[in-house]
Amino acid sequence: MSQSAQSPKVLQFGVFDVDMQAAELRKTGLRVKLQQQPFQVLAVLLERPGEVVTREELRQRLWTADTFVDFDLSLNSALKKLRYALGDDADNPLFIETIPRRGYRFIATVTPMTVDPGDKSGLVPVETPSTKEEPSLPVLAAISPSAIRRSWPRAAKVFLLALAVTATILVVSRLNWRALSPAKTIPRVNIQSLAVLPLENLSGDPSQAYFAEGMTDELITNLGQISSLRVISRTSAIQYRGSHKPLSQIARELNVDAIVEGTVVRYGGRVRIAAQLIQASTDRLLWAQSYESDLKDVLALQHEIASAIAQQVRITLTPGEEIRTGIRGPVNLEAYESYLRGEYYLNRFTPESIQKAAEYFQQAIANDPDYPPAYSKLANCYQILANMRVIPAKVGNQKARTLTAKALELDPDFGPAHAGRGWGLLMYDLDFAAAGAEFKRAVELNPNSVEGHQGLGDYYATVGQLQEAVREAERARSLDPLATIVNSSVCEKLLFARRYDDALAQCKANLDLDSSSVGALAQLGSVYAAKGMGAEAAAALIQVVERSGVPLPIVAALKRGANEDGVKGLSRAWLQIERPDVNKGEENPLTVAAAYTDAGDADKALTWLEKAVETRCYGITYLAVDPAFDGLRSDPRFVSLLKRMGLPQRQSRNQWVSTSGG
Repeated sequence: MSQSAQSPKVLQFGVFDVDMQAAELRKTGLRVKLQQQPFQVLAVLLERPGEVVTREELRQRLWTADTFVDFDLSLNSALKKLRYALGDDADNPLFIETIPRRGYRFIATVTPMTVDPGDKSGLVPVETPSTKEEPSLPVLAAISPSAIRRSWPRAAKVFLLALAVTATILVVSRLNWRALSPAKTIPRVNIQSLAVLPLENLSGDPSQAYFAEGMTDELITNLGQISSLRVISRTSAIQYRGSHKPLSQIARELNVDAIVEGTVVRYGGRVRIAAQLIQASTDRLLWAQSYESDLKDVLALQHEIASAIAQQVRITLTPGEEIRTGIRGPVNLEAYESYLRGEYYLNRFTPESIQKAAEYFQQAIANDPDYPPAYSKLANCYQILANMRVIPAKVGNQKARTLTAKALELDPDFGPAHAGRGWGLLMYDLDFAAAGAEFKRAVELNPNSVEGHQGLGDYYATVGQLQEAVREAERARSLDPLATIVNSSVCEKLLFARRYDDALAQCKANLDLDSSSVGALAQLGSVYAAKGMGAEAAAALIQVVERSGVPLPIVAALKRGANEDGVKGLSRAWLQIERPDVNKGEENPLTVAAAYTDAGDADKALTWLEKAVETRCYGITYLAVDPAFDGLRSDPRFVSLLKRMGLPQRQSRNQWVSTSGG
């Protein structure tokens, strides 16, 4: 008797194998609970893979003539349970295809397996003439990338494809359990940039969205530390959550060579992440793998995925990068939970959400006092709340300074903390040289740090190196092309560099990106004003007022002022209405100073500038380069203010010299 006849009959497809004798369905060796009727349906379909099995045939095999049941209801219920056990999708199936008004067809490749007595690895494919002649991997032969990419929803597509490839790996486990062999399965490709799309939350629990988002952010952060790879920031990538755009279109919009997409499932104390890497130009699957670990080892799992992707795109990590992306120890689960929830709310970027984020970061620190990211993120919260004028700048900076120092004490090479320290030094301490050094260190530690490049852009603008400022702002945009705040920063630096036409084009591009953005409209008004286009500037600023919900009588008064004397008339009308010298409202001193500058009142403009500097209003570091204050540059008091702040003095259209040594 042959070996196959002596062995139990086992059929394998994807990551599943079915022991027909024991009536068991197993996934990667583990038994899957499946009731008798759904299993019988599966058994019938597996008898004739690739062929249509009619509903009538199933009725005859599973329900005898003397059985009185609602056949349609029973069969539909059995198929639903079977698909659930397989993780299959009726609309976009990987295993069981519905043939309308006829029946069903099992569409995956089914491989007969047997036990190899001489191999402890377990099941091996039954040798047939076809397998001897064609030793290609069975699952990949059945599921070509072009077929896979045809129309599946991303959640099922990514998860099931990754599982299918995992099955292939299990089949060839005697080859040292490796992923797709680059030498045999994919050609050498040139990948210099990629985007990680939001990992799909397959837990079935919407409240776990924060966890999937956090896993995405961590993967982006790990990959971002590789200097030779441009990795798109989460702010731009997150906009494709749930998108059904073709990956090639997403890649064009983000200007990347490849896309990483995947799924995350959290169950109990474990987490499973499935990921795949797709070359954008050819829509070719380059790599896919599924990973599973205990939650406490999730940082090591994230590192393993990032390293695998780096290997697939043919990137060799430098020794420094190996250290920075090295496997970290087990995490405190309570602290990590709070940290991920904090990140989720911080990314919503409203005063309320940031305060909520701060609470979660404080919880993370309470649960793990030695967790640097939590200190750094909490410092960010205080800095942002200070910039939003929710809390006093002095309070926000003091808290942020202490927290950042603690983060760097715990991990001197933690890049985000260096960027955070840079912001404090730049905006509050006015220690520009030290701020520049911190931003440069942040970029050195993470070349894909949007915050680091933005910070460097702000530093260079502050000290009058405007060509470098524009360059760094554009680098930040290349990493986060769809982020409003990053695109706004590019426009701002172009404005400071007196590249008005380029700034105007960028303003219009920003409005195309977000037509409802009041900030983009205000920036448009500033560019028009700098170009001397008073009527256009006033029109843009009036739109800002109208969109801000200002009462109609006030809007009418402002329009009259603008009609009489453009931006100057608009500013005078606003000052008469607000009366900032009398009313003790919450006006931003820098805004008031700019209005008095426009109105031609240098004395009051300088008085309010002193208040702006004293309270550390956001924007004071740009006084030397901001065209809004060009009307004050010949005033000795303004020159003295720049000198006291250590800001450069403008010598010509695009040149400044330092005054800090005077």
